[in-house]
Order: sequence, then C-alpha cells, then structure tokens
Amino acid sequence: MDKRIFFTGIGILAVGITISLYLNANVPVGKPEMTEEETLKLYQDEATYTSLSTLFQIIAGLGFFILLISLGLKRKQKGGTGKPITQKPAET
Repeated sequence: MDKRIFFTGIGILAVGITISLYLNANVPVGKPEMTEEETLKLYQDEATYTSLSTLFQIIAGLGFFILLISLGLKRKQKGGTGKPITQKPAET
C-alpha cells in the first residue's frame, strides 16, 4: 500500500462528500406567489445546484476508487533477491 496514494484518495473522498453535503443542504427553495422571473431563476439555481452536487459525487467516487487502488498496490521490496545468476556451461 502506497501511503501517498492512500491519503490522496481519502482527501479527495472527503472533499467530494463534504461539498456534496453542503450543496444538498443549501438547495434554493421556492415561496408562494413568485413571479415568473423568480420562478425561472429558481429553476436555474436548482439545476446549477443539482449539477454541482452530481459533479462532487463523481469526485467522491473517484477518491474512493483511488483509495481502493492504493489498498491493492504492493509495496516495493528493498534489497530484493537481485538478478538471477546464470552459469556458463562447462567447456570440455
């Protein structure tokens, strides 16, 4: 497991979830007796918030994917076995 990739995945996942939750908590709400212009602005704001929320959910998914990849990586072994030794055949 590579720690840099692991913590990068956790960071991206945390940012994606945090911003997505923030956007879902602050969705614009309509009120009764709105004018047509206010209704149009409300629909545009709702579409913007939905698009941004979807984007940050995708970013959170990417962070989760990077996290899973980091768990599957094998650490490099220091001082491994080295090159295999091949011997020349004996000349007779």
